[in-house]
Amino acid sequence: MRKKIFFFLRIIITIAIFFVLFKFIPYQRLICVYKNSQKTYLSFAFIIFWFSLFLGIVRWKILLTSVGAAVSFRETFYSYLSGLFLNLFFPSFVAGDLFRGFGISQRHGKANKIASTVLMDRFSGGIALTAVALVSFLFLDDWAQKRQVLLPIFILVIIVIFLSFTIFSRSFFNFLLKIFKKGSLLRSKLSLFHDQLYFFKKNSLVFYKSLLLSLLIQILIPIGFFIASLAFALTLSPIIFLVLIPIIMAAAFIPITIAGAGTREALLVYFLSGYGVAESIGLGISLVNLFFLISASLLGGIFYVTVYHRWLQSSS
Repeated sequence: MRKKIFFFLRIIITIAIFFVLFKFIPYQRLICVYKNSQKTYLSFAFIIFWFSLFLGIVRWKILLTSVGAAVSFRETFYSYLSGLFLNLFFPSFVAGDLFRGFGISQRHGKANKIASTVLMDRFSGGIALTAVALVSFLFLDDWAQKRQVLLPIFILVIIVIFLSFTIFSRSFFNFLLKIFKKGSLLRSKLSLFHDQLYFFKKNSLVFYKSLLLSLLIQILIPIGFFIASLAFALTLSPIIFLVLIPIIMAAAFIPITIAGAGTREALLVYFLSGYGVAESIGLGISLVNLFFLISASLLGGIFYVTVYHRWLQSSS
């Protein structure tokens, strides 16, 4: 019952955010912004977003192969996009991650190993996201600009450091395990799962490959936003987007709204307004990314309905 309440609460929050956005930014103004935009830049931004998604699928395929899961690229592709489709109906990206981990493990076994690849997929992305934001932050010239993002970047760094110690340090992980009752089933399962995660420390080359792809992805996404901004005749430095977009994407993972919708749009409008960008243009840039996410998710829904759910049924 409590889960249903939180779910509907997040739907309400998502709707409320968009209601407020469109209350202050009339849709007529937004239509005018798109009408006057340079469509070539928008198309190029769309291609970059799709390429970053493709790299994300390649990254997960590398992790799956490293744990001995004989999963074809086609199946990895279907599973990944099907997970995006499920994210449209749940309040966070965790649902999609759980689904793709469950689907692959149902067909190929090795549930703990598959789950570790999903977590490592997200973890390497989180490290890369933080690194891109932090390094780009150092190149900001204006102290007022730095002060605006100092706290969220500090929080990201602390989270990444904590997770790194938790995953890659047995002594630190065992220290954290003390909060659970000795000999409990949960403690035992967490210990076994940590053994699977520790595999990536012992096989560091796999982790570094994942991290390298993650860095490329986390650079491409802000560049996609930057190119979308060119469509609206903005002249902001790409460094600004390399700082802001990782922060916004990290905030979108907080399960406040459905799949981060509304959170991304509101934050981008807020941050860009500090650079003198009109709210309608800030929302227009963000909606380009939202349209990409929805189109990729709907494509995943088509693949799931037509192919992937039958694969899962045949396995069960």
